Amino acid sequence: MQPSKEREAADGDPLDDLDDLLDDDLSSDGGSVSGPDRDDDTRKDTRDDTRRGAGIRDRIGLNGRWFSLRGFAIALVAIGLGVFLGGMLPLIGGTIGHAAGVLLGAFLVGLVFSKRRYVETGIAGAGVGAGSALLNVLGIGFLPIGLRYIQEWGLALLAVGGGIGLVLALVGHYFGRDLRAGVTERVE
Repeated sequence: MQPSKEREAADGDPLDDLDDLLDDDLSSDGGSVSGPDRDDDTRKDTRDDTRRGAGIRDRIGLNGRWFSLRGFAIALVAIGLGVFLGGMLPLIGGTIGHAAGVLLGAFLVGLVFSKRRYVETGIAGAGVGAGSALLNVLGIGFLPIGLRYIQEWGLALLAVGGGIGLVLALVGHYFGRDLRAGVTERVE
């Protein structure tokens, strides 16, 4: 970090410092010199935009940096399709098939995406897991009995189903990304 930036960053946000360092490295146009070849006006404009709130908007993920709505939709469809197909397995359908479907759907999301999508996949897995647990109870027995059971145990059922779905989705996404890294990286 340059001395002038150290004085400015003393009271600022640490993420602004990181953004400035990354901007300096990326602005070098392939050369080894970073930072000085960029206009001071451009640097001031980006710092002013960050102070005005553009940096805050970036950090909460409206540009897809922390949360991507498209990534969430794809993860939700993949996990939902996995749960549907897992529930159709002849001998192990039901709860085990749905859990395997969450794991498989999240695995495929991790395998396909080049970026980390743990947040999107985790939320999709928790939602699908909670919904699957709720629908499994409604499918058992007579509808009024299932509704009474949901009235008594519904929140606990949603929490357990969502928690299991979250864990399975994160594990599946991790192993999918691990396989992708193993296949795409060069072996030395």
